[in-house]
Amino acid sequence: MGSDAARSRFQVTLRRTDLPPAGVREVVPSDAPALGPLMWNAYRGTPDEEDAGSPEGAAREVLLTLNGEYGTFLPDASFLIEDGGRPVAAALVTIDRGLPLLAFLFTAQSHGGRGLGRTLVEAVMHALALQGHDTLTLAVTRRNHRARHLYKSLGFTEAPVPDST
Repeated sequence: MGSDAARSRFQVTLRRTDLPPAGVREVVPSDAPALGPLMWNAYRGTPDEEDAGSPEGAAREVLLTLNGEYGTFLPDASFLIEDGGRPVAAALVTIDRGLPLLAFLFTAQSHGGRGLGRTLVEAVMHALALQGHDTLTLAVTRRNHRARHLYKSLGFTEAPVPDST
C-alpha cells in the first residue's frame, strides 16, 4: 500500500447521507478478477502507480484486501459502479486499528471526472453510518492533489497517524 511517509492520514466524522444512486452495488468475491485490471488502469501514470506496480501487482493488492491482509474486509461497505456490465470504479473498505478504512478508491481513466469516486465515497459513508460507525479514515498520497481535493470536499481533514498498538 505504498510508503507511509509519502501519505497523509485523513478522517471524517460520518453522518447519514442520501441513499446511493442506482448503479452502485456492493463488491462481491466474484468481482476480484475484474478489479485488479481496473485498479491497474486507474493508477497507471498517477502518483499512486507504485501501489499497483503492475497488472499482476494490482490483482494481488485486490486479493490481499478482500482476504483481510489490510484488516477485516467490509463487503457491505465496499461498492462498485459498472458500465456495460463491467466495473469502472470501486471503493474497498476494511477495518484498521478498530476504525473503517477506505483502503482503495479507483476509477477507470476512461470514466474519470464524472463524479464516480465521490459517489462511491458517499455510498461508503452512508453504509458505515447506518452500521453505527462514526468515523471513516484513509491514507492518501501527498502528491495526489486530485484525490486530496476530493476528500477535503467531502469533509475529510488531516489527522495524526494513530499508534499501531
